[in-house]
Amino acid sequence: MAVFPMFIELEEEICLIIGGGRVALRKAETLLDMGAYIHIISCTFVPEIRALEAEGGLECHEVSEGTLSAAVWLETHMKKEGIGKAAMLVCATSDLELNHQLALWGKKHRIPVNSATSGEDCDFYFPSVVRRGNLTVGVSTGGRTPALAHLVNQQIQETLPDWYDVLEATGKTARGQVHRATENSLERRVIMQKVLKAALEDEGRLTSEDIARVIQESRTGSGDV
Repeated sequence: MAVFPMFIELEEEICLIIGGGRVALRKAETLLDMGAYIHIISCTFVPEIRALEAEGGLECHEVSEGTLSAAVWLETHMKKEGIGKAAMLVCATSDLELNHQLALWGKKHRIPVNSATSGEDCDFYFPSVVRRGNLTVGVSTGGRTPALAHLVNQQIQETLPDWYDVLEATGKTARGQVHRATENSLERRVIMQKVLKAALEDEGRLTSEDIARVIQESRTGSGDV
């Protein structure tokens, strides 16, 4: 069954990650890139996670080794300011049963859950992400074939130029100018396509004057002076 791709704002939102290994590290790096604030709960942490903590992007909370010690920590701390409003819970340990029990805890508290070991426990799937500035591409197979999502991600990385962040910024500027030039939604769409095609010829760069020229030429060409 296909899953619906939905993009959400995570800037300064709190995200919980259970596990301190390589999988948790990858999840944390993706979420940090989106501006989230992260709490990682585990009995051990790889050095890279500790390094991220030193930079101030996340907090590590060490718990004693045990089947549900992370759940005990969560239950104890969730009522503190912010923790109870977590945007998501990522279960990233290598223990399938532990991830399952923690997923149940998250569902109980109505926190969206992602499990690294069981698609059935997931309320959402962690996409393979490509970013160029604010342009974000997410690739997912609904948790069925993560390796395929990673392969497609690599192909997108190779084919999507780094300067697409410039193109996105140009598009944002152009959108404001086009909306001021006409209220016709179809005309706006046609002009925006022409502006972006023009920008593609110079690695995404167009000045406001260039954009105004494209708008004027497009409107003149359509008989609207």
